[in-house]
Amino acid sequence: MNNLRQTRNAMTKLNKRLATILGGLVGLYILTIAFHAARRESNIQTVTFHVDTTGATEIDLYPHIDGRREIKLVRHSGQWRLKSGTIDVAPIVGSAENLLNTLVNIAVQRLVSRRKDEWDKYQVGDTSGTRIVVYKGTHPIADYYIGNGPSGEGGFYGSGLSFIRQNGHNEVYAIDGYWHGMVDKLPADWRDKTVLRLNSADVSGISFQGNPGFVLSKRDSSWWLAQSRVRTDSVNRYLTRLQSYNLNQFADNFNSPGSPDRSIIFNGASSPLATVKAWKQSGGSWVVNSSQNGDSYFTVSDSVMNGELWCKPDAWAR
Repeated sequence: MNNLRQTRNAMTKLNKRLATILGGLVGLYILTIAFHAARRESNIQTVTFHVDTTGATEIDLYPHIDGRREIKLVRHSGQWRLKSGTIDVAPIVGSAENLLNTLVNIAVQRLVSRRKDEWDKYQVGDTSGTRIVVYKGTHPIADYYIGNGPSGEGGFYGSGLSFIRQNGHNEVYAIDGYWHGMVDKLPADWRDKTVLRLNSADVSGISFQGNPGFVLSKRDSSWWLAQSRVRTDSVNRYLTRLQSYNLNQFADNFNSPGSPDRSIIFNGASSPLATVKAWKQSGGSWVVNSSQNGDSYFTVSDSVMNGELWCKPDAWAR
């Protein structure tokens, strides 16, 4: 009986000892997980991709897609200009401001690498990444490499992640959003492609100057060609087509020879709203320029010129 009691006491002590050891191991495991989680959180929190872009005067981009050819967005007297090579034109309205607003606070998701030999894997290397530098005057306030990363780990068509490395640092971070697609673009992608922005209700007359030349006039709610009334729906369709009209093919090497071969003047109640000028080129194409985007000249085919912009007098009777 005493032996049985002694055996039970020994088993009880052993179970308590095992429970204590198991509890200690569980506690150690929990502390280890918490330590690593806190360390990962600390790794993210110690890096800030927060930029006060107030007063930024210049954004320099070196897109990987274009062999890192420099693109500059420069603000002067409150206006932004796009400069690249020989190009010095207006960018898309609001594009520089939108980029700066996005830079204010970049959401870091996680640290993905501390190794320099993995920069190219995430496309944030000196030659594999797209670099963006923001200046206030001559002082850089942000200098990052943005990458698309390996397949399945982000990318423009992936899970909504891009990758970022601060210039001069080894660490690579995953960040939320399609950042790579926002900055790795050609100069043309930043350019203002506006030809016309019209409110058809404001147009009171359209003057076609060229061969043949004629004028459409609005009287009350009707449109007239000389003394003949034309179909209002024909004019309305034409103006609707042009109320937000863009072109994509730039003619940067064009030198204006002087007076255009054709002009279209859209008149308001008291002044012209917009003027489109066109020069005939060899091979049947045209070069087009608009007073609403005087920096840019566009190349269009003969079918676009005569099918979308220019109309003959008999077109309005249809």
